[in-house]
Amino acid sequence: MPTPQRAKALQLERSLLYHCAGITNRVGGSVHALCRERYGMSPAAWRVMAHVGELQPITAKEIGLRAAMDSVNLSRALGQLDGLGFVQRHIDTTDRRRIILQLSPAGQAVYDTVAPLTVKAEQTLLAELNAQERATLRELIRRVWERSRELFDSDESETTY
Repeated sequence: MPTPQRAKALQLERSLLYHCAGITNRVGGSVHALCRERYGMSPAAWRVMAHVGELQPITAKEIGLRAAMDSVNLSRALGQLDGLGFVQRHIDTTDRRRIILQLSPAGQAVYDTVAPLTVKAEQTLLAELNAQERATLRELIRRVWERSRELFDSDESETTY
């Protein structure tokens, strides 16, 4: 028996979230596979390593805010990086409650290998766009990112959307 016709609320072919997830899975998949197979890192651990590598010294709290990661996943990723010997933790000399994160020499070597691959993947992905289109895309993505922070980083995120 056919079901009654319902209005389509979700149109995947037009969904920003669907397309972003698909791009991440396709392009990030090869980087994630390398991280997992060669270095034993999860995709979340690579995301954390990327933040530490680019912004060190940095705290876990700062990474969580920048990467939009919850504390459980962040803690798990940091534990993995720590267990692999890729990250070093130091007590902040100006505020002993803060733990500062930096890459170990081994972690820096991994970062120096993987980071250029992610840059190359992005360049390949955007190669069909001209400079103005790339700049526009980056600006639009930055604005959507900021809007997502406004809507979903608050304590009231469940009622915002």
